[in-house]
Amino acid sequence: MNDNESKLAWILALAADNDPARVAETHGIVIGLLCGYPQHTEPTLTEALAALQVGDWDSKRIREQLGPALSSLHSELSSPTMKFRPLLPTSDRSLDERTQCLASWCSGFLSGFGASFPSSAMEKEPPETKEALQMLEQISRAASDPDTDSEAEESAFVELAEFVKVAVLLLREQGLRLST
Repeated sequence: MNDNESKLAWILALAADNDPARVAETHGIVIGLLCGYPQHTEPTLTEALAALQVGDWDSKRIREQLGPALSSLHSELSSPTMKFRPLLPTSDRSLDERTQCLASWCSGFLSGFGASFPSSAMEKEPPETKEALQMLEQISRAASDPDTDSEAEESAFVELAEFVKVAVLLLREQGLRLST
């Protein structure tokens, strides 16, 4: 099993649900935890996920896949080629479903980031950090509008997904800066 397969299998097992929005939210939580505190190791990530009541940590399958999945996620987040992408349904799925998953992903990310990033450090953060978090919070409430032009909505979705990617990498850099 390669790193991406291991990561996906781990996220699916951790989500313990086949609902795409739940899987997206779980991925967001894990990425949020890793961005808020980039030094998470297997034990500290396990503790953080357990504290947030994510997954069933009695599952041998989840524990076995944690190491390779964590390595893959760290690699994506630190890639100079910006390999990181939120785990969302592909474009062959309905825009409504993809929008719901993006909103769930952002909600999960905010939960994970909030649980890992020191709240006392937030007041010292630059305005870009706070703006990125506020935008992610707004995206977490996103919904598609059936009365809007589908091409315009598709374009807006792509822009939002790209913004999320960039915001996550910015927030990860803030987490790295704090942890050094």
